[in-house]
Amino acid sequence: MASDPFCIGEHCTLDDCQTLDFLPVLCSFCQKVFCKTHYSPNIHDCKCIPEPTVKTTVASAPSKPCSICNHVDIVNVICEECTKVFCMLHRTLEQHSCPSVEAKKSKPREIAPVVSTAKGTQLKRKGAKSLALERKVMLMKMKNKSSGPSSIPQSERIYLNVTAEGGKQCYYHCSNLWSVGRSVDAISDHMGLKNNNDQAGADQLVMEYQGEVLVMGDKLCDTTQSGDTVNLKYVPPS
Repeated sequence: MASDPFCIGEHCTLDDCQTLDFLPVLCSFCQKVFCKTHYSPNIHDCKCIPEPTVKTTVASAPSKPCSICNHVDIVNVICEECTKVFCMLHRTLEQHSCPSVEAKKSKPREIAPVVSTAKGTQLKRKGAKSLALERKVMLMKMKNKSSGPSSIPQSERIYLNVTAEGGKQCYYHCSNLWSVGRSVDAISDHMGLKNNNDQAGADQLVMEYQGEVLVMGDKLCDTTQSGDTVNLKYVPPS
């Protein structure tokens, strides 16, 4: 073997060959390495083959013919993928056109689900980490552009992405001490939404989160958190 530690394979020891073979074969008789062409003892004229005695064979079990060319080698190579027997010439997956290679090539690629957004249709495939990062970026954007009372301490603020009928949208921060009802009043006043919640028989302006209408008397911090998207909509009086 070459002294270079990064050299892969060995040169055929046959003087007339010296071919570098990446999978050399060791002759079981003379203990020399040969390429795939000269590994057979008969081909490299091995001088160490013992004289056969009556009713004995060199190998304890006969080799099987190659599944491609029917050539019988002294060494059987069984493919771990298709479990067929091959000679040294057809031992690799590509050389015997292993079905496993074709199966991997023809396997359809996983297509990310199509998600419709306000900016058009996009292909998205998000894991937990990417969703968390997206939420963090959105929250930073909310903090920079949010409206709301400046008197609310930073530590008490809940930043919301608010949408409403007519395509209206804003970033607004409420106090975590506010109820849902007080938050609706403050946001509707900022967005210029009609709010007749104090009038009997009028449509009520409510806050919806993930398709569920929030109870007006509940604390906002118990039902939402910073970074959430809520929707203000009108519902008939109950």
